[in-house]
Amino acid sequence: MTIEVNTKFKRAPKAVLEGWRKLLAEYRGVTPEASDVMNRMNAMSSDIKPLYEGIRIVGSALTVKTIEADLAPVIKVLEVVQPGDIIIIDTHGSKNAAFWGEVVATEAKLKGVLGTITDSACRDVVQLKELPFPTLAAGIASKAAALIGFGYINFPISCGGVVVNPGDVVLIDDNGVVVVPQDQAEDVLLKTRRFLENERKIIDRVKAGEHTGDIVGLQKLGTLDAAQIYEKERHR
Repeated sequence: MTIEVNTKFKRAPKAVLEGWRKLLAEYRGVTPEASDVMNRMNAMSSDIKPLYEGIRIVGSALTVKTIEADLAPVIKVLEVVQPGDIIIIDTHGSKNAAFWGEVVATEAKLKGVLGTITDSACRDVVQLKELPFPTLAAGIASKAAALIGFGYINFPISCGGVVVNPGDVVLIDDNGVVVVPQDQAEDVLLKTRRFLENERKIIDRVKAGEHTGDIVGLQKLGTLDAAQIYEKERHR
């Protein structure tokens, strides 16, 4: 078995994660605004879908990279998980084999893992819902991946079109998944909170009868981005 495990990385700071959790508890949606303040980047593709509705979590990324149809690294990662982790699995898009199911989810939940995201399929759908264990995947398949023994744990990966490094902040709500690089997490948190506050002001103006195009400066299309437009609300 050749599975390389990187233990020399730092998880996202607890204070930053708590700040994101408070934001998620305060607002119905956070991922769209977080992506907006990062120039509309770092949002996973719509191929990554929640197994059930209402998944709203924030955690520190624990990454798995495996060759197609090799489940061994996914089982191996359970040896190094910590409470508050979210497991992100890069299988090179192996959608016809399941890389997540009841057995691994049961152990992950017992160890405090908050959820799992994979670009592959999952299985044991009923059991995952009953646990419940937050799971986002690109499909559902009865066939499990094989046990071969190659892969990487806690190295940079790609999932849902987004680069994920171990320790990055992972945001999940009803709108999808956004990954915030750990070195930007505190700054993006502050900007996202401000963005949400300004957005509420704009919604209030629309409810009062103003036209959205006038508020966002449609006539100046291409000269301002959403964050700049919403920032103007601070000075009204």
